[in-house]
Order: sequence, then structure tokens, then C-alpha cells
Amino acid sequence: MPENAYPPSFWPKVPADPAYDHWLTTEFDRKVLVVVRTLTTLTRLLDVVSLFGSDRRIQLVFTHDERRPGILSAGVPEALRRLGPPVIGWGQATATRFDLALAASENDVLTELDAPILLVPHGIGYQKYYPGSRVTSGLDPEKLVHNGEVVPAAIALSHESQRAQLTRSCPPAAERAVVIGDPCLDRMVMSRHRVSRYRKALDAGGRTVVTLASTWGKHSLFGRRPELPVELLGCLPFDDYRVVLTLHPGVWAAHGPWQVRSWLRPAIAAGLALVPPDHGWQAAVLAADCVLSDEGSAALYAAAVDKPVLLTTPGSPTTVADSPLAALARSVPKLGTEFGLRDQIDGAIARHRPGSHAPIIQEAVEDPGAPLLAGLLYALLGLNPPDDPVFPPVADPEPLTSPAAAFVAGVDASGELVRFPLVAEKAPDLEYRHVLAHADNAELRELDAATVVYADEPGRLDDLLAHWPAARLAAAPTDGGCLVRDSTGETHALTADVDPVLLAAFAYVRLATSRPLTGDLNGAAVSALRRR
Repeated sequence: MPENAYPPSFWPKVPADPAYDHWLTTEFDRKVLVVVRTLTTLTRLLDVVSLFGSDRRIQLVFTHDERRPGILSAGVPEALRRLGPPVIGWGQATATRFDLALAASENDVLTELDAPILLVPHGIGYQKYYPGSRVTSGLDPEKLVHNGEVVPAAIALSHESQRAQLTRSCPPAAERAVVIGDPCLDRMVMSRHRVSRYRKALDAGGRTVVTLASTWGKHSLFGRRPELPVELLGCLPFDDYRVVLTLHPGVWAAHGPWQVRSWLRPAIAAGLALVPPDHGWQAAVLAADCVLSDEGSAALYAAAVDKPVLLTTPGSPTTVADSPLAALARSVPKLGTEFGLRDQIDGAIARHRPGSHAPIIQEAVEDPGAPLLAGLLYALLGLNPPDDPVFPPVADPEPLTSPAAAFVAGVDASGELVRFPLVAEKAPDLEYRHVLAHADNAELRELDAATVVYADEPGRLDDLLAHWPAARLAAAPTDGGCLVRDSTGETHALTADVDPVLLAAFAYVRLATSRPLTGDLNGAAVSALRRR
């Protein structure tokens, strides 16, 4: 039952109700309400409160309006439960005096709150129109002004140039504008030293990380090119590239997490790393060697941390025409059809020059804003700010992923042995092309097509060959290598510092061409010993 359905006598008592402060363990001086409308606003507000959430003088309380939810508000109650802050219903929030309220959307009925309100954007500044209108998201004059009075006590800007934008949208509100920089970008900048850690969380190893970042809506990457993750997995060599996908929380909210995961199940089974909607996308961008994006805020954030960016879709009608996002969209290369995906990604990485995005980003975000934001927050609270406020790093990504269970492998035009997840209808042309499938994890159709069947236990090789008589080899990993056996029972132990499945593919190609099982595998030395 929603909290708002309960009478006031059943409302949470601490820490919101001052009549019950004697039940508290730690006293505090100020009480701040965090107003959550969607998962997008929650992640933005968490960036803001990360600057002062450890201050024991301040108690945070969260709320969301379940009676009048936003169109893309699905998932908010569950996210708050996972996060674990004190949460009160909207009825209690409006009946309680707070020293400050934080909001990242003007669409909640903020006039009902008894607190000075700081309104922050939920992207880099104000780059988007509301769908089907020319009202800038975050600057709706009908919501910023009520009965002739400006609702927020302060309206945050990421850049001074946005003051003119606010003046055009809502002249009375311009006097409340305050430049604070961008908390999300500030946190990303404070996290750049953790790139190795984020890459490890994404299981990147030494591979090139290609991060796909999609906003929501019909003009988004996922809206226009939902097949792109599978296309990339099918054309980027598995041992050289790691494909990561981040979807705007609005995608998850509109379609539901189960449906999103179901749509992406083939890609996840082939090795895609899918980042959840409530955290991890910033780390996925920081870990990337190249970011493929649409005209969403993620493209600007990627450019701001100096990543090569490829735009995957034509222009979006929701992008504000004279915004930095529109300028970025005009300047970065587009993902076309005249060249292969791999060539375009490699080309974007090779041609990228550090600092090339700087002129655009300097028009979107001013200097790092921790001191600016802290000064504003503590001034609104009537407290002295800490001497050196800093943002904490962003959290590690926790992607939904699965080991790829079937591969197509062979020798490419350069003479290298490569493998690709068996997902694409048309994989690259390869000599000695063959399929490798995991006996327990692959699908039946993949095993029926397999030349090499592999399992995790070396003791199963005879059983694998008996169960899959069309297979030429059975394989299993060993310490430092791979054990392979053919249908005649001939067995070889191969040793090399490479993945055992790739080593099994090497064994097949060598046996198929009647060459020794020793030699060079893409720069790694392979030794072999015949077993009886």
C-alpha cells in the first residue's frame, strides 16, 4: 500500500517528525528533503548530495509523489529501497517543514513543499525540449512560476550562458539562477584515476572497450538501432574488443526491466555487458576507448572526459538547436554504412586528438563546481561549508553479463586467428571457419553446428565426442592451457598464455592443415604434448 494511503498517525516518525527527535541517536542541525521523480533525477540528486551527505550536521530524507507519478517514474520505489535512505510519502513531505528541498525536475508540485527549493538540471545544462513541444526540459515557465511567484529559491546552471536561455524561457526566474558547474561531470573528473578499476569490473582486460550510450525515445540509439549491440558483437573480434551498453533510465522505465533484458538476451548471452539503470554508466563511459552515442547527455559527458565519440543516429528534433549538444552532434563523426563498423571505431580512436572537444564543452560547463555548489548549498542551509569540499568518485559498474557460450572462429585476412560470438547472421569472412560451443551453456542449434565442443572438465572429453558425433574435436581447459581430443582418441595438451577456447580453435586449424600444434598464436608461444 502506498505510504500516502496511511493516515498521519502511521507516518514514519524519525528522522522526519521533530516531535520524535528524542528517539534519534545522532543529533543534526538541518533537515534536507530530496524530491525524486524518476531514476534519472535520482541519479542526478545523488551526485548533488554526495558533496555533503557525510556531514553529520545534515539529515537527508527522500520522497516521491506516488499520487502523481511522472511518465517515466517506474522503478523509483525499488531503487530507493535498494539505496536505503529514509523515505516518506508525499503527504508527509508536504506537511513537514524542511530546511532545504532538492529537486531535479520542475514537474513535481513543488509549491506544496514547505522549504526553500534548489532546482538542478538532470543533464548537462538544458539541452533538450520536452517531446512534441518547444519547451526546454527543466525550464518550463508554467512550473517555475506559481501565482506570480518564482517557485525555486535557486535554479542551478552549469554555465553562465544558460542565464540568457532561462531569461528567454521564464524572465522572472532569471534572478534566481546560480552557476554551479555540473556535479555529474565533477564526479567523473574525480574518478579518472579509477579507470583500471572500472575496466576490471567490466571484464575488459586488455581489450578495446566500446561503450554504447543510448538516451530514451524513438530518436535514440536503442530506438533506431536496437540491433547495433548484436552487430558489434558479430564483427568485433572477441579477444580484442569488449562491448558495453548503457541505456537511459527512461528506457527501463517505459518498457520494464524484464522486457529490456529479454530483448537483449541474445546479446548478453554473446558477451554484452549491460549496465543497470541506477548506477554505473559514468564508469562505463570513463572506461571506454570509444563511445557510440545518440544526441543525449551521455555524448556530451563522453566528450567532456575526452573520449572519441561516434554519433549513431541522425539529428534529434528534441535537441535545442543552439545548444552545445547540437554543436557536438555537428562536429563528431557519424556511424555510417560505407565502411565496416570495426574500421569506423578504430578510425575514430586513431583520429581523436586530446582536447578536441574542449571548445564545445567550455560552452556547456564552467570550471569544476564543488566549491560553487557547496557554497550555494550551505548558504541555503545557513551553515558554514567545509574548507575543501570535494566530490567522491562514481561507483563501480555492476553489469549484467554472461560468458559467451558459442563462437565462430577462423583465420582472418591478416593471418590472425580470431573468434566472434555466434550471434550475427553474417560473420566476417574467415579461412578454416568453424564453430566452437560449450556443451552445457550453448543452445542446441549451436551445438549441432559445432566443430569443437568444449566443457569445463577434462574428464568429459570422451562423453562429448560420443554425444556430439558431428564434432571434430572435444576440448577442456587445464592449468595453463587446453586439452583436446579427436574422434580417434588422439589427445594433445596445449599450453599458452591465452584463453583455452581460443587455444582449442588454434588446435583445430593446425590439425585441419596438418601442421604442428606448436607455434605462434597471435604473439603467444604455444607448446604441445601428445597424450596417450
